[in-house]
Amino acid sequence: MKKLLFLMICFLGTLAVNAQVKHVKVVRDTETPVFIINDQIIAGSSILKSIPEENFSEMQFFKDKAIGSKVLFVDQQNPGIVTLEIQKEFETKSQSEINKFFGLDSETDMYINGYLLEDKDLRLYSSSIAKVEVLEKDYLRLESKVLNISVK
Repeated sequence: MKKLLFLMICFLGTLAVNAQVKHVKVVRDTETPVFIINDQIIAGSSILKSIPEENFSEMQFFKDKAIGSKVLFVDQQNPGIVTLEIQKEFETKSQSEINKFFGLDSETDMYINGYLLEDKDLRLYSSSIAKVEVLEKDYLRLESKVLNISVK
């Protein structure tokens, strides 16, 4: 009888621990920095593979610099930012174009890899967009709908 009671307590304890709601995390690559091209275009690391080296005129890495001051997750690590000067034209999307495509107001906040994109003039390199999520108002205590874009 004691063994059965002990097993039931262990079973119920296991259920109680596993029943807690865990925060759903947006898939993001925290080890890869975000690339800013010519001070106006946001891209992922795939930009390095798609452009020949002779087009690069300058590259700088900033470990402490982040796209924005607000992050979606408390435990988010800042992988840094790489700024590039590249002599080439890029196919880009403006933030308002992306918001309109998803049926959102043109001023809807946008996060890149979980970081708030505070500069509304920055554009996104189309080929770097890996995943786009529309996060609803109550997701992680958000005050309104936002977009989270993962760049590769």
